[in-house]
Amino acid sequence: MNRSLKVYDLSLKVQGPVFVGSGYEIQKKEYLFLNRSTVGIVDAEKLYLLAKRRHLETELERFMVKDTKEDLKHWVQKNKIPTKEIESCMKYVLNAGDIQMERGKMQIMACMVDPYGNPYIPGSSIKGMLRTILLCADIIQYPEKYRIERTSIKQDIQIPCNRKRVLSKNIEAIENKAFHTLKKSEKVNDIMAGLIIGDSDVLERKDIILCQKWDRHIDGKEGTINLLRECVKPGTVIHTSMTIDQSICHLNPEEILKAVEIFYDRYYDVFQSKFSGMDRASDQTVFLGGGCGFVSKTMTYAMFEGQEGVSIVKDIFEKTGVPRDHKHDEDVRKGVSPHVLKCTRYKGKEYMMGQCELSIS
Repeated sequence: MNRSLKVYDLSLKVQGPVFVGSGYEIQKKEYLFLNRSTVGIVDAEKLYLLAKRRHLETELERFMVKDTKEDLKHWVQKNKIPTKEIESCMKYVLNAGDIQMERGKMQIMACMVDPYGNPYIPGSSIKGMLRTILLCADIIQYPEKYRIERTSIKQDIQIPCNRKRVLSKNIEAIENKAFHTLKKSEKVNDIMAGLIIGDSDVLERKDIILCQKWDRHIDGKEGTINLLRECVKPGTVIHTSMTIDQSICHLNPEEILKAVEIFYDRYYDVFQSKFSGMDRASDQTVFLGGGCGFVSKTMTYAMFEGQEGVSIVKDIFEKTGVPRDHKHDEDVRKGVSPHVLKCTRYKGKEYMMGQCELSIS
């Protein structure tokens, strides 16, 4: 079958730190604060060679295998290892100037890297983001098309079910209506199969910073927890390719950018605008990666507006077993759900997690 392929450059300018995790957690024995604003991630092989030179092999084995309380900082101090020597054992270093709480006691969520250790953003993460945006934009533009599904959600949210399967059938039906639009005789029925996003160009280690999970509440209060993430820093531009197979997918760049504008317009109106001091961003604003929050990852507020949307989201949290101490039962009164904006800080400035500006050429 002849295929008509069009290839575009897709760029994401990072406005707020972007986290796409590898699933690996860097433990307290694997990193060290080299100074107040810099963290070094240790190279295990180099650390062993240092220990061998200083006749500390047994002590290192005890530290790495048997002792679960001590962190790398205390091990280095106890064994009187000079700063320059331990610095030579670092695989890479990261800026961590805005971290609060006790240093050296946090877990670090590692970013995605290629086989050579270079950070990058998988194409699947970018495509997943675009799929959510395109779905929400279609729902917002053609609400009558999803009238039956909207009614079904309101009914089904009241029915007891497995918390892991809440609204799964409803979501599947909505996605089928939006994307499974090719002829049934076609082997591939999902138009998104014709939208191919490549992995990003590799990034440099200097593009990666450490960011702490930072929640901003609707009442203006802020809270942090002992969780750090390796994030792409603001100002970085993520480049990748976007290929459209026109025999499968009817989309073009203009339609995608319009969908982004529609999506962000709704996101701002129902969620971001509820938090004081959070100015409206560019019309081409998207939210990429982990830690961005519920609203950027789901189509609930595309289906339901206003207080009805707040009430539905609150019910979803209850159904999925979100702990009561998160106080989502107060969301309807507060007029927004969730009532927390996922943020972080870098160089003294507050950012929304994952915020990027999309362009296609």
